[in-house]
Amino acid sequence: MGGYIDMHCHILPAVDDGARSVEEMERMLKTAYDDGIRCMIATPHYHPRRGKEHPDVLLERLKLLRRAAHRIDERFRVYLGTEIYFGQDIPAKLKKGRILSMNRREYILVEFSPSDTYTYIQQGIQQLQMNGYEVILAHVERYECIVENVVFAEHLWEMGAHLQINAGSITGDSGRKIKRFVKELMDRDLVFCVGTDAHGAAHRAPRMKKAADYVEKKYGEDYMRRIFFSNAKIMLKKRVENESK
Repeated sequence: MGGYIDMHCHILPAVDDGARSVEEMERMLKTAYDDGIRCMIATPHYHPRRGKEHPDVLLERLKLLRRAAHRIDERFRVYLGTEIYFGQDIPAKLKKGRILSMNRREYILVEFSPSDTYTYIQQGIQQLQMNGYEVILAHVERYECIVENVVFAEHLWEMGAHLQINAGSITGDSGRKIKRFVKELMDRDLVFCVGTDAHGAAHRAPRMKKAADYVEKKYGEDYMRRIFFSNAKIMLKKRVENESK
């Protein structure tokens, strides 16, 4: 499988603040494909205000997404995960299947409030890790405490958290300060993967090529492939026959 993997995208229709309709979903798919994305993990919100549809509904919408992707290219792959807003009840809901992990693997994509303290973020991640999950911290560049002190990002990395950044933040869509911070993360090799965090067909569309080209030029092809493809691919591997669901 070539191209990029977009592992953070709000493309499922009418389940959160992402794609509003099947038609917008289809436009987002076309944009993604034209930009070199060949695999997507749809990550609808599990959030008190932005959406928390039941997994059965998400799985039905995934069927629509897959059919539309295959009309573009039979090899265009789509999977299902969730962007989970952390709360004390999250581990129990994951265990009960009320919230879906990334492609039903042990990886979970987790977000916090941008104004949360580092201590709260660290303890939340540790709680999830103690319940057996590999935690991917969504758009690490949004947390004020970490942007102000990159050493906090190093501490999270050292404790086993995986740091995700948004493609637009690499190229300056979030401003110069965030672009500098993201560059420092890459300089320190602290980035696990890149996602678009796309929410629509026009504003915040699923595009990765500009960011990937920038990273390849600055850091080399091997590094670019690692954070735009190889690390995310870990979540797509098939389960072994005796592995629990």
